[in-house]
Amino acid sequence: MGKACHNLGYTPGLNPAQWAALRYSKETTADRRTVTGFANFQGTTKGTASQTVTALVRKGHLEKVADKNDRRVHRLMLTQTGEELLIKDPLQALADAIDKLEEQDRRALSVNMEKVLRDLLRA
Repeated sequence: MGKACHNLGYTPGLNPAQWAALRYSKETTADRRTVTGFANFQGTTKGTASQTVTALVRKGHLEKVADKNDRRVHRLMLTQTGEELLIKDPLQALADAIDKLEEQDRRALSVNMEKVLRDLLRA
């Protein structure tokens, strides 16, 4: 399932890391919406996260805006095109598939995925 979800992220013009950066920029709080915050969230280096963000800025999907209190800090802001891309988020197919499950099956999936995640984190 992980591989199938990862493969959904390869769309024309974007890769999975870029989709993750767009989602992160939409869903996280303003104080965490930085390259460093994204790197920590992804579990990657600041350099790798910076390359991803730079590509999205170049494509016009994100903007880097200097913080009003600390000019060294730049906040990531979705542009209109970034917002429009997220409407067509390829992971929506996963959400749609889960929504088709009966309530009891969704609950069971949630409980069992949590167990699997705990085991993975222990390993």
